[in-house]
Amino acid sequence: MSFDLVIAADWSSGEVATGARPRKDAIWVCARLWDEVHLEYFPTRHAALRWIEDWLGQGHRTLLGFDFAYGWPAGFAERLTGQADALAVWDWLADRIEDGPDNANNRFDIAARINDAFPGVGPLWGHPHGRSYPGLPARKSDRRDLDLGEHRVCEEVGSGAKSVFQLAYAGAVGGQSLVGQAALARLRAAHPEIVAWPQQTGFVVPEGRIVLVEIYPSLFDDVVEAHEIKDARQVLATASAFAAMPDDWFTAPAGLPDRDRIAREEGWILGVGPTGPMSSQGRAPDDCFALPPGVHWTPVDEAMATLSALTPVTSVEEIPVEAAAGRVLAQDLRAKRANPPTPNAAVDGWGYAAATLPEGEIPVAEGRAAAGQPYGTAVPPGQALRILTGAALPDGVDTIVLQEDATVRDGHLQLAHRPKPGANTRAAGEDVARGDPILRAGNRLRPSDIALAIAAGHGSIPIHVRLRVAVLSTGDEIVPPGTDGTGIYDANRPMLLAMLEAWGVTPVDLGHVGDDAAELADTLDRAAETDAILTSGGASAGEEDHLSRLLSTEGSVAHWRIAVKPGRPLALGRWRGTPLFGLPGNPVAAFTCAAFFARPALLRLAGMDWLLPRRWTVPAAFTKTKKPGRREYLRSRLDPEGRAEVFRSEGSGRVSGLSWAEGFVELPDEAASVKPGDPVRYIPFSELGLG
Repeated sequence: MSFDLVIAADWSSGEVATGARPRKDAIWVCARLWDEVHLEYFPTRHAALRWIEDWLGQGHRTLLGFDFAYGWPAGFAERLTGQADALAVWDWLADRIEDGPDNANNRFDIAARINDAFPGVGPLWGHPHGRSYPGLPARKSDRRDLDLGEHRVCEEVGSGAKSVFQLAYAGAVGGQSLVGQAALARLRAAHPEIVAWPQQTGFVVPEGRIVLVEIYPSLFDDVVEAHEIKDARQVLATASAFAAMPDDWFTAPAGLPDRDRIAREEGWILGVGPTGPMSSQGRAPDDCFALPPGVHWTPVDEAMATLSALTPVTSVEEIPVEAAAGRVLAQDLRAKRANPPTPNAAVDGWGYAAATLPEGEIPVAEGRAAAGQPYGTAVPPGQALRILTGAALPDGVDTIVLQEDATVRDGHLQLAHRPKPGANTRAAGEDVARGDPILRAGNRLRPSDIALAIAAGHGSIPIHVRLRVAVLSTGDEIVPPGTDGTGIYDANRPMLLAMLEAWGVTPVDLGHVGDDAAELADTLDRAAETDAILTSGGASAGEEDHLSRLLSTEGSVAHWRIAVKPGRPLALGRWRGTPLFGLPGNPVAAFTCAAFFARPALLRLAGMDWLLPRRWTVPAAFTKTKKPGRREYLRSRLDPEGRAEVFRSEGSGRVSGLSWAEGFVELPDEAASVKPGDPVRYIPFSELGLG
């Protein structure tokens, strides 16, 4: 197809400008004029549209693409506007969407008005946490009595794009489609030469100077472009692909029924066709996690970097300090008073003012000072007072002699020797002064921390509400513990529930789900009401691995196929915005991945600092050769000589190895050859919160 200029835009519906510094999850636009490439980042939609319009005004034959949905599932347009025409929805939105130069917009309010035109509750759903829009449900599961399909035909054919009805949470496209379609209507009004494909042209090669198309930059992940930000790489790759595409990318798949209605009402993604990148010759529709050529697994450090960006999600409450052991401190603490609050005695003995003592015998003052029983008056100069450990020093006392170094006879004190002035006393605040920092936010409080907080004057402290983590196991082969038959006992779920208890978070047991995608989706919706989700099984790519498919179509996946052994089929993603850890089904792999990936992430969500286990260097008591490419964790324990021995088998189904082990030996991503006596990195279970 002959276009002089190709413009590819990665859009955003954000409500605030993203700042001057280029960043991900923002607006990136690539303009490719013949072989000349221009890549720009924009903090606002207005700035991006001005730049695009400058290009449109230069008179080139132009292909212009944006990465949001140009149409809606069948029936939506006619119900909203009375016309089965996507462009009618564009115009309807242009009359109502307010989109300011600072990115402020009213898309959620308009979404609630759209829902009023439909029976039941929905179809649009999703909005930021903490907000309320009457008529716009926060969750997909809150919708009721809908009579529309969830996806457009082009999405079902194979793009894997999310439903345009989803307005919020990871990967959502609905919000940017609302503000985007309104912008397209205004762009068409300003530039009558624009032709929208396929809404105005059908599935034919379009004529016209400016052709407007819907794009899906993820179709071109396999194209290598040099840029550190994924959004920028994708628009570069998309513009390059469209500059060289054949004419038949504009045709629909063979046998597509009702193509005229689909073109006019639902629209189409350029490249989803008989020979485009999303075709039988390109990536298969269900190959949802395909990685660029030559990349098979995500390195452990890359996955960890993604997880370390998580932030606390729990609220803060004030509780009595004596009930705070094991909880996560929400704010830095300073001492409310000095410890000790007054000068006091460090021993049982006799106190006096060293500078006033007479030579020889020392008169003894009447009474005594004890902890909690202050003397109440000053000790006369030259006299000594009986004083006990912890007692506040009365005026006239600055030194204490040990009771075993003194005797009393006839009301006078005789000293075996005279200690130096100030001996055996504690100064006020010598431990902690009033206002001193004592405990940092993000610490999980130990019994010793509780003692310090109390000593420093705190009766109650601010802590994070306990993180709630849902746990479920999947698979028809799983049966309850102790059940007769040949099924696989559900060892993972009780194990994970116990691990969460050990980490100080609240486990929520959601039981077991069989190989039923609808039941799994419903259970995940319930799980999303907690703060995080742990699943076991179903994260691979088999026919019954529904979790991976659901995450790709209705959730989001940050990483899959982590380069770790055991545990390659480990999915890190989100469901309805809630972090999800799709753990492998084998117990050893589930245990290992939960300990190394889920634990630091969950503790971060719970309010703690990012915390990785410490490694000890110890001599090996084994021989091992490994290939490069994956980090390996071997079940291990220390022998009586302090050397790391490893379990006899590396099989991830050998649960006995977990009980035998007391830690892991960690082998690096690179190739390694270990012989007895070589130094290796050993991580005891105690460093994983499981000691």
